[in-house]
Amino acid sequence: MKTLLLSFFILISFVSFSQNSSEVDSLLAVIKSTKNDSIKMLTYNNLRRATYYSNPNRSKLYTEQYLETAKKVQDSFNIALGNFYLGNANVVSSNFEIALNHYLKSANYFEKAKDSARLSSVFNGIGAAYENSGNDSLSLKYFKKSQEISFSIGDLRRSAIALTNIGNIYKYRNDLVNAKLHMEQAVEQIKTTNRLQYIHSLTLNLANLYVELKDYDHATLLFEEVLTTVDTINDIYIYGASLRGLGNVALERDNYSEGLKKMEKAYRKLKSSGFFDEALATMPDLILAYELNGQYKNGLIIANQYQKLTDSIFSDEKDKNLSEALQKYEAEKKDTELKLLKVETEKKEQQNRIYIILAIAGLCIAGLLGFFGYKNKQRNLVLAKQKSLLEKTVDEKNILLREVHHRVKNSFQIVSSLLYLQSENAVDKEAKLAIKEAENRVRSMVLIHQKLYNKDELVGINTSDYFHDLVRDLFESHQFKSEPVPYDLDVDAIVLDIETITPIGLILNELIINTLKHAFPEALPENKITISFYKKNNILLLKVTDNGKGFEGEIDSNSFGIVLMKALSKKLKATLDYDSVVNLGTTATLTIRKFNEL
Repeated sequence: MKTLLLSFFILISFVSFSQNSSEVDSLLAVIKSTKNDSIKMLTYNNLRRATYYSNPNRSKLYTEQYLETAKKVQDSFNIALGNFYLGNANVVSSNFEIALNHYLKSANYFEKAKDSARLSSVFNGIGAAYENSGNDSLSLKYFKKSQEISFSIGDLRRSAIALTNIGNIYKYRNDLVNAKLHMEQAVEQIKTTNRLQYIHSLTLNLANLYVELKDYDHATLLFEEVLTTVDTINDIYIYGASLRGLGNVALERDNYSEGLKKMEKAYRKLKSSGFFDEALATMPDLILAYELNGQYKNGLIIANQYQKLTDSIFSDEKDKNLSEALQKYEAEKKDTELKLLKVETEKKEQQNRIYIILAIAGLCIAGLLGFFGYKNKQRNLVLAKQKSLLEKTVDEKNILLREVHHRVKNSFQIVSSLLYLQSENAVDKEAKLAIKEAENRVRSMVLIHQKLYNKDELVGINTSDYFHDLVRDLFESHQFKSEPVPYDLDVDAIVLDIETITPIGLILNELIINTLKHAFPEALPENKITISFYKKNNILLLKVTDNGKGFEGEIDSNSFGIVLMKALSKKLKATLDYDSVVNLGTTATLTIRKFNEL
C-alpha cells in the first residue's frame, strides 16, 4: 500500500489523464504529419499522459522527447514541467539519483517564477524520491515543505496529499499517533475539494491506519463510505482495495465467513478487470481467509497459483544463473550415467570370465561389484546435488554483493552530485575549490564501487584499470593552467581488496591535486608529471614525480590534505616521504607495508 499510494500521489500531482489506444494512434499521426516543434512538444506531452498507466516505459520515452523538444524551442516553462515529469518517471523506475537531478532543475525554475503550486508538487516528488531511497529524514523535510506551501496558497488538494505522505513517514517509524493526526487532517482537507479520486485514496489510507490501530469501527465506516461512491468514477483499484480492507476487518473480528466473501469478491473483480498486481497482493489475504474458514483445498489452490506467480517475477540474472546451474547438473548427471554404463559393461565381462573359472566365486564378485556400483551411484548423485546447491548459493550471494556495491556507488554519486551543485552556486573561489576537491575525493570512491559491480571481481580492484581511470578523471576535471600538464602512468596490475585500494586512491587524489596546484607556477611545454605504482620486496611503492619548481623546508603539516594523507597512511602502515630540489621538481613516495593482495 505504501508504494502504491506514494506512486499514485506523484503521478497525479499535476493532472490525471488516460486515453485508449486509438487516441494514442491519433497523437502519433499528429507527430508524423507536422513540422511545427511547438505542436510536437504538446503532442509528446499528451502521449506521455496517455500511456502513463498502460505503458510506463513508453511514457518515459515520450517524456524525454517532450523535454528535448521544449529545449529545442527554448520554452522554459515546459522544460521545467518536462524535468518534473521525468523525475516522476525515474522514481517509479527506482532511479532516485536521476530523479533528484530532474526535480532540482524543475524546482529552481518554479521557485524563480514564484509558481507555488507546482513548486509544492516538485517538493512532494523529492520527498518520495528520498523516502524510496531510504532517507526518511530528508523525505519528511520536503513533504512538510510541500504541505506548508500548498496550504498557504489555499490548495487543499496538494496540502492533503502532502499530509498523507507525512503521515506515512510517521507510520513507518511506528509513530502511529502522529500518523493518525496528519492523515485525519488530510481527509478533512481533501473532502472540501469534491475530487473523488483523491478523496477515495486518502480515505483508504486512513482506514488502513485505523485497522493497524485496531479501531475497526472507524475503519469499517471509512471503507463503506468509499464503496458508496466508487461506482461514480468506476475505479476498480479503489473498489478492490475497499473490499479487501473490509475483509481484513471481518477476519480480525473473527467473522471468518464475511471476511472470505469480501476477499473473494475483491480478488475476482481485480483479476477480471486486468489489475493483476493488485490481485496478486490480495492473494495472501485470500489464502488466510480460506484457512480460517477450514477450506484448505481452496487455500492450497490459491497458494500454488501465488507461488507460481511470485516465482515468475525473479530477475533475468537469477533466471540465467538458475539455467546455468541446471545445465551443469544435467551435464554431471549424463557423465555419471556414462560412467555407470562403463562399470556395468566391465562387470559383465568380468562375470563371464569368472563364470568360466569358478561359478561361485563369480557370483560373489558380481554381488560385490553391484553393491559398490550402487554406492558409487548414490554418492555421485549426492555430490551432484550438493555442487548444484553450492553454485546456486554462490551465484545468489554474488548478485547480492554486486547490488550492495551498486547501491553504495549510487549513494556516493548522490553526494558527488550535491557537491557539484553546491560548487556551481559558490561565489568564493577558495570555497569553490575546496568543494571541488571534496567532490574529487568522493569520485575516487565512486569509481571503486562502480568497478566492483561492473566487473567479475566483486571483492577486489585491478590497480592498473583503476589508476588509469582515476588519473584521467583528475586531469580532465582539475587542470588549473591554460595548457594541460602531460603525464606518464606506469602501474603494475595488482588486484587489491577494497580496504586497501580506497585509502591508496584517496592519497593519490591528494598528491596529484597538490602537484597541479603548486608545482607549476606557469604553463610550459616541458612540464610533466610521472606516476608509478609497483610491488617490491613485499611492499607497495606509489611515486608521484614532477619537474616543477620544488620547495625548501618542511611541508605544511596543518593543511587538510596533508592531515588526511597522514591519517590514511596510518591505516596502511605506510610512510609518505618528499624529495624536492628547488627548480628541479619533487618526488612524493608512499611506502605501503600493510595491504591485502587477492
